[in-house]
Amino acid sequence: MSKPIQNSSAELANRLITQVIQACKNKTLKLEQPNNIETVCVSHIKRFMERWTADPEFQNQVAVEPYKTIARYGLKVDPEEIRPLWDLKFLKEVGERVPISASLRQWHEFFDESRVCELMQSIASSSSEPRFKAWRERQIARTRSQFKKWLQDTLVHAPVCFELSKGCSVGCWFCGVSAPRLGDIFIYNQENAKLWYEVLELMKEILGPAAGAGFCYWASDPLDNPDYERFCSDFHEVLGIFPQTTTAQPLKDPARIRALLKLSRKKGCLLNRFSILSLKMLNQVHEEFSAEELTLVSLALQNKEANKIKANAGRARERNLNKGEEDNEFPEQGTIACVSGFLFNMVDRSVKLISPCNASDRWPLGYIVYDEGTFSDAHDLKILLERMITDNMPLTVRPNDLINFRRDLKYESLTDGFQLSTKFKTFKFRHEPYLKELGEVIHKGGKTAEDIASIFEKHGVSPAYTFHNLNLMFERGVLDDEPKPKVVKS
Repeated sequence: MSKPIQNSSAELANRLITQVIQACKNKTLKLEQPNNIETVCVSHIKRFMERWTADPEFQNQVAVEPYKTIARYGLKVDPEEIRPLWDLKFLKEVGERVPISASLRQWHEFFDESRVCELMQSIASSSSEPRFKAWRERQIARTRSQFKKWLQDTLVHAPVCFELSKGCSVGCWFCGVSAPRLGDIFIYNQENAKLWYEVLELMKEILGPAAGAGFCYWASDPLDNPDYERFCSDFHEVLGIFPQTTTAQPLKDPARIRALLKLSRKKGCLLNRFSILSLKMLNQVHEEFSAEELTLVSLALQNKEANKIKANAGRARERNLNKGEEDNEFPEQGTIACVSGFLFNMVDRSVKLISPCNASDRWPLGYIVYDEGTFSDAHDLKILLERMITDNMPLTVRPNDLINFRRDLKYESLTDGFQLSTKFKTFKFRHEPYLKELGEVIHKGGKTAEDIASIFEKHGVSPAYTFHNLNLMFERGVLDDEPKPKVVKS
């Protein structure tokens, strides 16, 4: 019965991949026409917003002398047409009747990062492995009650990602995954190229088109690897999508960056990102690259003047703890992790099964590690991944599974059932007195699914019905599935 569903998912994913590539081609055609009115319009509005968000002094200047300021910064925009973006007094006066100019509409339509995210989420959801697909959907169900909506909406829950180096040369103080200093690099030599290609083919075999939603960095900067573009080209050849790039080193080699952006557009990549670490760096990037060149490049403004809240994970969390700040159970942002799937490091040939969570003492990097292992070759990796899937991704609750509610959920007994809640979401299981008793048994903890079924069978409830209700909770992501802490032998 699962085969038609798998085929349907693959067909949908392939259509989405075609849609992504076509959308990129359409935009690239416009970008290749430097005097195209739409390209100039959207690229300069985008640049205006980058400067506005990152630079308070620019905001002050625009408020006093909008036309002179915009001319001084070489921006080809009419401040009157984009007034809703910068004039708060004007917005208060017009209320809900905000006039949207044609140029603003073009900007929204052309540079809609949320649409790119939605497309990648759809591709990531198309796994042809039913156990992985169900596991990933449970992780998404869990995080919906742990993260604020804006964060949840932007998470792709990518099924796979690859580190092509050990560590990172940049060393951002706020790094949410505490990237170590740059060590070894996975060079594109004959042996590594063969392994890389075989790993990609294996991921396609296991995950289907969903693997194309992956990317090639994590606790690393892509440009630390001199062969990054070759790895990405193989990724595109095998998986059908050219992976998006996020780098904090856009000025390290501008010629290389220009070539990479051109290659990614040619291969159908809709969006890349530069991490901007200071206002000085923003000035240098804007001086080096024209607004038109960066039309399809999102700038992640991390400079202190932008007042962007850093995710309370990794090194930023360490810094907060050192200042005496305690973890907030539901922070504004408690992770930068965006993978629910396999995290590879190709240097040490390791793989972890991970999913995002709010950083804590147990998971300080903002993601749960469900399993991990190393491999020597593609055959070895296939055995490892199959073992991980079998051990961690059951389609239903198993008789010997220990049943507990997640530790971050507040349990409350109701007259006809029970409810579980966080700050962001409430799950109600009610309209049957039996559910009240079931909730209390699970809340007390310490029992397997089989134990619970046996308890209620003595009171006339069939084991099948008990397992039915346990599986409903399982699918909604309210049952604790964190791996048990490893016992350190003395």
